[in-house]
Amino acid sequence: MGFLFLLVIALFSSITASSSSKPQAEALLTWKTSFINQNNPLLSSWLLQNTTTAPCTWYGVRCDDRLNVKELNLSSSRLNGTLNRFMFSSFTSLTHLGLKLNDISGGIPPEIRYLSRLTFLDLSGNRFSGIIPPEIGMLTNLETLKLNRNRFTGSIPASLGNLTNLVHLRADNNQLSGYIPGELGKLVNLVNVNISFNFQKGPIPSTLGNLTKLSTLYLYQNNLSGPIPPSLGNLTSLTILSVYMNELSGRIPAQLGNIKSLIVLMIGHNKFTGPIPVSLSNLSKLEILDVHENLLSGSIPPQLEKLESLIQLSFSHNEFSGQIPASLGNLSKLQQLYVNDNQLTGFIPKELGDMNSLVEIYMVTNRLQGQIPDSIGNLRNLEYFVLHDNQFSGFFPETISHCEKLKYLTLSNNSLIGPVPQSVCNLKSLQILDLGNNRFSGVLPQCLGNFSGNLKVLDLRLNGFHGNIPATFDQNNDLRSLNLNSNRLQGSVPRSLVNCRKLEVLNLGNNMLTGTFPYWVDTLPELQVVVLRGNKLKGTLYNSNNKTPFPKLRILDLSSNEFTGNLPENYFNNFKAMMSVNGDTSGDLYMGGNLTMYQDKLVLVVKGLRLELERILVVYTTIDLSVNKFQGEFPDTIGKLTSLRFLNLSHNSLTGEIPVPLKDLRLLESLDLSSNKMVGKIPLELRTMTFLAVVNFSQNQFQGSIPEGGQFNTFENNSYQGNVGLCGFPLTKNCGDDEVPLSPTPVQDDDDDDSGFFNGFSWESVALGYGFGSVIGLGIGWLMFHYGRPRWVIRIVERQHERKAIKTPPVKVCATGRASRRKKHSQVFDVNSAMSF
Repeated sequence: MGFLFLLVIALFSSITASSSSKPQAEALLTWKTSFINQNNPLLSSWLLQNTTTAPCTWYGVRCDDRLNVKELNLSSSRLNGTLNRFMFSSFTSLTHLGLKLNDISGGIPPEIRYLSRLTFLDLSGNRFSGIIPPEIGMLTNLETLKLNRNRFTGSIPASLGNLTNLVHLRADNNQLSGYIPGELGKLVNLVNVNISFNFQKGPIPSTLGNLTKLSTLYLYQNNLSGPIPPSLGNLTSLTILSVYMNELSGRIPAQLGNIKSLIVLMIGHNKFTGPIPVSLSNLSKLEILDVHENLLSGSIPPQLEKLESLIQLSFSHNEFSGQIPASLGNLSKLQQLYVNDNQLTGFIPKELGDMNSLVEIYMVTNRLQGQIPDSIGNLRNLEYFVLHDNQFSGFFPETISHCEKLKYLTLSNNSLIGPVPQSVCNLKSLQILDLGNNRFSGVLPQCLGNFSGNLKVLDLRLNGFHGNIPATFDQNNDLRSLNLNSNRLQGSVPRSLVNCRKLEVLNLGNNMLTGTFPYWVDTLPELQVVVLRGNKLKGTLYNSNNKTPFPKLRILDLSSNEFTGNLPENYFNNFKAMMSVNGDTSGDLYMGGNLTMYQDKLVLVVKGLRLELERILVVYTTIDLSVNKFQGEFPDTIGKLTSLRFLNLSHNSLTGEIPVPLKDLRLLESLDLSSNKMVGKIPLELRTMTFLAVVNFSQNQFQGSIPEGGQFNTFENNSYQGNVGLCGFPLTKNCGDDEVPLSPTPVQDDDDDDSGFFNGFSWESVALGYGFGSVIGLGIGWLMFHYGRPRWVIRIVERQHERKAIKTPPVKVCATGRASRRKKHSQVFDVNSAMSF
């Protein structure tokens, strides 16, 4: 009898459960019919074939003992639809809803309030939009709320303050604006909060100091302003505080020194002022201290030696002064030391050689002086040693050869003297050797030619090296850039350069090289820049038998040599990279974009001034054959080079007329044909060259009317002086005058003139002309739009060597520009990207 009773009870329960589960199954199927991809194979089990167990046996569905849907976990299930037809009221027993990493769009319906038992809600990694509905604040059992990586807008609802059981809150990577609600301070059980990568404004609520269980607080890359509340010093369980890339200001509160559990403190890229609080030295567990790009001042506290767990220390881009404390040598676990772009003075303390874990040292753009200590050779793990733009003196630190893992060695723009020792070639891992703009002397070590298979950049420009260029360049090397400009090197260009198959930049200008043009380099498939200006090279440019010379060449500067013969028509016919305009700006803006620690440089001499490009725009194309002895006519084939920006053929012996096909150079900005023997009229067709900002036809034998209209209405008298047969605006001679022409002004061979380029123009007129269409101007505009705050683009310096080049090494914990914050977030330190709660 008892058995029969139990059987009846079980049967009744089954019927009751079946009657409650069937509406839920139907509700899920109704939602499924709204999907764009209804044939999703992962949902093939969603059928009503078994009304007793459906939907409890379906993919992603779990039920309780009464066959009510308890968990719905459809993460990474290729769902493509909305929540508009999801019947929330049918799932009042639901405790777990996981829909992350799908393609669900639209808003969160306010009916979500029916899920009153929900403890876990994860909608991350979708395309949700609209506001976060305040009804979520009614889900008072929630412990985990993840809304990150969507497109939510508006403010964070204050109603979230009702979720007193909440432990994990993520709303990062959205488009949220407004203020962070102070009501979040009521969520005393919160352990993890991430609201980064949004547009939050206003202050950090002081009520967050109530969250004494909080372990991680991510507020980086917003528009937050005001100070860091001292109340955050109450967060004694906090391990990570990240507020970088905001508009926060004021002083760093000393109360942060109370957070003894802190491992990561990232407050860089703000507007903090004042000194570093000495109280931060109490953070004995701290591994990352990043205060870069603020307005901090004072000295670096020597008490930081107490931070024995420190791995990364970044003080870059501030106003710190004084010396680098010798006590930092006690930080035996430190791997990255960034103190560049400050006002630090004094010597590098020899104690830094005790920091055996150091991998990266950046001390760029300070006023450090003295000799680089030999103790640097003790840093056997060192890979990046970047000290350019300081006042270091003395000899090359030979002990650096002990740092066998060294990849980047940059000592440029200092006052180092003496020879470069042979031992530098022991650095087999070296990729960049930049010793430019120092006072090094002596003969170049021959081993630099067969340095290693890893070397990509060899920059020894602006020194006093003499003797021959190494002739030992091996096959299969990785050399990408060779810059020996402005030394006293002699002899011929070594033929072994033909082995440098990856070479992009060859800059041997302003030396004492002799011999003929190294025609064999026209076979190098990646070569884009050839600068041989200011040497004693001679002969013609017709020795090559290569049918496709210089396939990628964009910059050719052979000026101020002794080349003879006709212009190289064969080259003009094959400069493929100068024949097409590439409007794609999605790639690198500058050459060498993948070399973060080095940028190629280019110098134009403009009537006694040096126009120095700190980076070479990828759209920059130029041919400068001025101050040579070329003769013959100007070939028509140059009209094929339709992407050419600058053309300088001045100070030669060219004859004949200006070819009409020159008009096809629609992007040409500067044309200098001065001091030749050219005749005929200036073609009217040149008026169509709308980018032309500067021209110089002076000191020739041109005659007839000067074209009117277009850019020709902007050129001044000195563009035409020395051509007595020319008439019309802007000259005072009218074309109706019947004056007897005087004998032509003889062409001067002025080899002492640094350049005929822009001859007769003041720099002011050149700058005015550039406003009409300069590629440099376009580059600046594009850079400011794309990257935010560029620190430099172009610099004009005197003929004397100056040492103000600015290069900014990347800080490994953050992105490098506010305008690019959504594109650069992958550079955030691993503690952000690896957050798993």
